[in-house]
Amino acid sequence: MQILNASFKDRSGYVFKHNNEYYRTVQAIYQSHYEQLLGSGLKDYLCKRKLFLPFEESEELVAQTSSWKVIKPVQLTQISYASEWSFEMYKDAALCTLHNCIEALDYDMVLKDANTYNIQFVEGKPILIDSLSFEKNNEGKPWIAYRQFIEQFVCPLLLMKYNHHALQKITLSYPNGIPINVCKTLLPSKAKLNPNVYLHIFLPSSKESKPTKESHFSKQKMTTLLKGLVGFVKKLEVKKEKSIWDDYYTHTILGNQYFDEKQVAVKSMLDQISFNKLVDYGANDGAFSMLYANSSKEIVSADIDYNCINRLYKKVKTEKIKNIHPIVLDLTSPTPSFGWAAHERDSIFKRLQSDVSLCLALVHHLAIQYNVPLSSVLELMHKQSEYLLIEFVEKKDEKVQFLLKNREDVFDQYDIINFELEIDKLYTILDKKMLRLGSRTLYLLKRK
Repeated sequence: MQILNASFKDRSGYVFKHNNEYYRTVQAIYQSHYEQLLGSGLKDYLCKRKLFLPFEESEELVAQTSSWKVIKPVQLTQISYASEWSFEMYKDAALCTLHNCIEALDYDMVLKDANTYNIQFVEGKPILIDSLSFEKNNEGKPWIAYRQFIEQFVCPLLLMKYNHHALQKITLSYPNGIPINVCKTLLPSKAKLNPNVYLHIFLPSSKESKPTKESHFSKQKMTTLLKGLVGFVKKLEVKKEKSIWDDYYTHTILGNQYFDEKQVAVKSMLDQISFNKLVDYGANDGAFSMLYANSSKEIVSADIDYNCINRLYKKVKTEKIKNIHPIVLDLTSPTPSFGWAAHERDSIFKRLQSDVSLCLALVHHLAIQYNVPLSSVLELMHKQSEYLLIEFVEKKDEKVQFLLKNREDVFDQYDIINFELEIDKLYTILDKKMLRLGSRTLYLLKRK
């Protein structure tokens, strides 16, 4: 039995792994809240609405854990953190949190916390995964998680809206939420003109040093607050900023013939192997991830470009694609292990272990743009999966020439001969195909 570091702070019950499956203890301190969660019908109602992750009780492990109860939630296949979400993902996660709390009030319960780690994306939608987040509503008291919700959800969304969507990365520096005073200093003056921004950001921060008298906070008042936050969050929109990767496969890349040929070749190669999980590194807007949309395969689509991942997420949501997980990933600055003792939250590479890694039109950007040696690219992918389908773009290709346009060509080792020498150290080549373009080659590799 392996206790997970991410849950050690929760007195109500910790998460542990047993026989490669995840469980959670429920301690006696949470008994009355747990009984109301189930007895009132709230759990069943939220699960039916797909707002809350279902779980069942597991009696056989109670004695081993010395707990009041043990529960087994529906098993998650992929974990992501807020710094890896696009704007629309962040926004939907915030709304999921609020809807859970609003519905809970009808059952005389409330969310006791509101952090981003309690939300994960399952089958293309956000869902609350913390089974012990609900507690009995203390009539007359304000929402205990209000400040946390503002700092964990509203502050990042506002910084993305008014400044730049890349500022979601700031959540890595503030894993417990962006302090309201910090958010206020980063927002432009015009943000104060929005009544909701003024109410939730500027007004509270101006009162922080002044003692306040707590007034009676009725259930109706709390409902009004929560519904007001729903309306506020729903109206938030991120600024549309053009990036060089927008419409990569439709406008900026070498024509439909290349794309069609490559799509057929990639599918043919992947059909040669058996796999359950594939990570598409440098997925752009998911054009190749979509080869397996709504299949039994689990696909993670990772890209550095926020616009691309935002667009892919909206497509996944609109078309109800259940097996594709979009995430924002900068391979040159990935999410590390962090939190208490740097072990509370897992690094992204630990969470992206898979059967296959797909790296299309990616190596030349890492090698030329970021000076990453070919050997280092292959070594990373070797740790991530048994199989690798990778595309090598030669120096004569127009896209590589574009990268070299304003810099000195110091990349003497960047050629297909050296690439294959590096491959031979780690992999067996199962298949190789040069595309008709003449400067791009696909390799299907198996880890030695």
